Amino acid sequence: MSKLNKRFISAIVMISIFLYLIYDASILGVIFAELIFSIVFWEYLGFFKKKKNKIIFTIVFIFLNVIFPLLIINFITRPSTDSIFPIFIFSIASFIWILIGITIFRFEKEHWSDLKVACLGILVLTPAMDSLFIILSQPMYPLLIIGTVSIADTAAYFFGKKFGKTLIIPKVSPGKTVEGFIGSLIVTPFVTMISAIIFNLNIFHFIFFGIAIALISFFGDVFFSLLKRNKGMKDSSDLIPGHGGFIDLLDGTIAVLPFFALSALMVFLLGFNFSWITF
Repeated sequence: MSKLNKRFISAIVMISIFLYLIYDASILGVIFAELIFSIVFWEYLGFFKKKKNKIIFTIVFIFLNVIFPLLIINFITRPSTDSIFPIFIFSIASFIWILIGITIFRFEKEHWSDLKVACLGILVLTPAMDSLFIILSQPMYPLLIIGTVSIADTAAYFFGKKFGKTLIIPKVSPGKTVEGFIGSLIVTPFVTMISAIIFNLNIFHFIFFGIAIALISFFGDVFFSLLKRNKGMKDSSDLIPGHGGFIDLLDGTIAVLPFFALSALMVFLLGFNFSWITF
């Protein structure tokens, strides 16, 4: 079986299982999502060079992921204009991804220390994991995120294979081309626009959503490629046939999660009801 076929089958199986658990059994879905993020965290530890730095990073990460969820849950269950901490956190996380995008395009052959890898891990993984408390509140949220990111990745891959000639960031990810990126920016909003028409939703909002997802997921994909290149790794692990690890499968999704959580929280402030949470 070719690597492409393995990649396609693995992605379909993983996404199908995840979406079923989220949509049909919310408690199992939450447990499964947390399990996946635990694996993502374990794979991220592989980017460190020294064992003691892995331990320090783990302690800090666990501490933050005990404090932040409590604040987020407090905001959701007792919303007020004074309780804006989660919005602040996800706004910072979104801004961090913009800075990461700029860094990626300016990247030279520098060596990233364990300290830099740790700081980036906290800034990237913590809000992504904590965003699950928002995103898993409604079945359509993970469906929308994973579906759109998958479309963006698939479009970039096939356009790059078919028409790719111009490397976009050769020092970071030699496989990424301008043609593939443009293909993703065209196909993704087109598909979200069709979805909006079918479900009688705001077309312009979904076109913007498709463009944003294509751009942000690209940053996530290339960022983790940069981390792997810094450590001399091809894949984050070998757990998923054809893909490598869960980071390799979910790199774009990890980047998208804080943006989507921020958007959802802003809607919540305008009166949206997270009715499934009962504390």
